[in-house]
Amino acid sequence: MKVFIAGGRGRVGSPLADTLEAKGIEVVSGGLEDGIDVISGKGLAEALAGVDTIVNVLNTPRFDADGAISFFEGSIKSLTAEGERAGVRHHIVLSIVGVGEGDASEIGYYLGKVAQEKAVRSASIPATIIRATQFQSYIPALIDQHTVDGKVLAPRTFIQPVELAEVIDLLAEAVTTPKPGSEVEIAGPDRFYHDDLFRATLAHRGDHREVVTVDGKELLEAMIPRGAYRRGTVRYPIPGIPIA
Repeated sequence: MKVFIAGGRGRVGSPLADTLEAKGIEVVSGGLEDGIDVISGKGLAEALAGVDTIVNVLNTPRFDADGAISFFEGSIKSLTAEGERAGVRHHIVLSIVGVGEGDASEIGYYLGKVAQEKAVRSASIPATIIRATQFQSYIPALIDQHTVDGKVLAPRTFIQPVELAEVIDLLAEAVTTPKPGSEVEIAGPDRFYHDDLFRATLAHRGDHREVVTVDGKELLEAMIPRGAYRRGTVRYPIPGIPIA
């Protein structure tokens, strides 16, 4: 089996490549660092030669709606066109828990992921969508994103962070599944409120930023699974946080 990882040098793609190679699967990394531009298509046809499955873990720093939608829709269009010509039989996309409902958030990045899911579901290559909650290791960066004028503005909404390694394992499992076309969600074992999680994380790191609880713009349960999901086993590494 030969797998093309779109975004193969990133936070998710790099350990996924290691996991797949350990299973004896041939991996081709696809990103700008590899001389492949998924949006323009540069180098893509050559990289997809002989590939059975695409795993799409691409990311963008664009958080505005226009930029995120353009990136995620454009990458699906390009991967589908070249993948179809190459005979690719399966396209696996990593998405975010909540966006499949289309009501998770008005944040531009999330709207981009909604557009990505719609595009891959309507594309010609059979697809599997893996949705994950926020990675545990990303919580400090998430706190920074919620910081305004030195204060952390945290909504009283649910968050259920998952260990990245468990997401990697699920993606690797999807690569070897005989029947593409499913949608699977994965979340961590414990559910918290954002403000409680942020306060505990900052205290653990010796960071004295004040956390201010604010009204959430999304539904209370918008970014956690609302149906069946794969429950991770690795707990958030800071004990004593109240469970929501």
